[in-house]
Amino acid sequence: MSTRRASSFVAASLLAATGLAVATAGPAFAKSSIAIQVSARSVAPGERIGLSARGSSDDFGGNPVRLCLDERVGRGAWRVVVCGREGVLRATVRAARPGVLAFRSQLVGRNSHGRLVVDRTSQVVTVRVR
Repeated sequence: MSTRRASSFVAASLLAATGLAVATAGPAFAKSSIAIQVSARSVAPGERIGLSARGSSDDFGGNPVRLCLDERVGRGAWRVVVCGREGVLRATVRAARPGVLAFRSQLVGRNSHGRLVVDRTSQVVTVRVR
């Protein structure tokens, strides 16, 4: 085998081995997740709506992360219903009057400058108050 052919063979082998190592390595991203569920999609005024959120994040290097449930009436502003430690959070709200209620959950943590920042926001779920 010539020197040129041998070096080509070695280079090809190294390239294949490197490609295999890269292909088997997992993606490099933080493990965060968030979800929200409501007990009913349609309720009468005065009825209670059960909310359940699950969320966790490792984006803040071990600093505490808060899980919050937010509510919006119609097209109004979002307001915090309750916050707690990351994991599972449950709450109950009462539907006051006919319209649409929207709910979401958020993971909130402190960045390296001490400011509160939103890490993740769940999809919005709506409940029709008939």
